[in-house]
Amino acid sequence: MIEQLIEETETAAESRDTGHFRGLIADSYVDARGNDRERLINLIRGYFLAHQSIDVLSRIESVELSGDDAAEVVLLAGVLARRPGEGLLEGFDGRLYRLELELVENDGDWQIIGADWERSLEILRGD
Repeated sequence: MIEQLIEETETAAESRDTGHFRGLIADSYVDARGNDRERLINLIRGYFLAHQSIDVLSRIESVELSGDDAAEVVLLAGVLARRPGEGLLEGFDGRLYRLELELVENDGDWQIIGADWERSLEILRGD
């Protein structure tokens, strides 16, 4: 179920679907950077507006379940995005992130209640 959620979120990011993230991020969301739900959604919306195309490749490193309704997920996500109006090569941003997500199940749907992310130096490759 969590793997499917990650795949759906990857597709939503590539489609620049802010609505998906509104459903994914819990009302109680907070993170160590001081972001709440609305601030994080605004950051996502801004990223989508600044980039005309987005490609995401992710790999789940671990999923730790805590009971039936909580989980911690660690994943690597490679993001290649293109800014509008730029030349073919100049307009690309490519980054690799390591994300740690805290999820809870709410009425059958998993939602993110907390997250931490940083740029990663790990290599994202299929094994």
